[in-house]
Amino acid sequence: MEYKIVRSKRKTLAIYVTPQAEVEVRAPLRLAQCRIDAFVQQKQNWIVSHQSRMREQLEKRSSFAFGDTLPLLGKEYPVTYAECKNAEFNGRSFLVPQGDFDTVRSAVIKLYRSLAHDELTKRVQYYCKVMGLAPSAVKISSAHTRWGSCSGKNSLNFSWRLVLAHPDAVDYVVVHELAHIRQHNHSAAFWQLVKRVLPDYKRREEILKELHRQLAVQNWQ
Repeated sequence: MEYKIVRSKRKTLAIYVTPQAEVEVRAPLRLAQCRIDAFVQQKQNWIVSHQSRMREQLEKRSSFAFGDTLPLLGKEYPVTYAECKNAEFNGRSFLVPQGDFDTVRSAVIKLYRSLAHDELTKRVQYYCKVMGLAPSAVKISSAHTRWGSCSGKNSLNFSWRLVLAHPDAVDYVVVHELAHIRQHNHSAAFWQLVKRVLPDYKRREEILKELHRQLAVQNWQ
């Protein structure tokens, strides 16, 4: 079985199957190759299972095409294809340039990034007042595996994909990351702070998980 080894100062072994179904082993700097080989052999069934799932998702992504609607904040809006340079959203529908898949995708993602910046800036400002906290900056990223993050300097970063989610889920991620300004961990105190603001945060987490499953089979790379 082929796999890539990524060594670091970590103390344990871990296996990661990429979205491209490639196997990556994360290992301590000085760990012997024979130990790594044995670990991979031990986890072979798990690896094969996850590779199979990733390949299925790859196949679905390759056949994904834009249709008659596009999602925004948990709703589907109609799409009109026109001879225009940039994608637009007028509050009721999307206007999208004609072209091949990559052209359309690039234009739509550019628009989503702009919409995400506006929406998340607004939601952060609201919850800053509620929680009495303030970030050093709010930025939009292209992160695939994280909806949001809080840096050591209290800068909040949100994936543009978050703007596809229901507003309840958006608010959860905003509150989650703002809470990290006070608690840079996931301790009991952190979750108490989140729950104090959003008592139903676990329900909101489930909304995000479902969206993650949907995006896994769509070609938004």
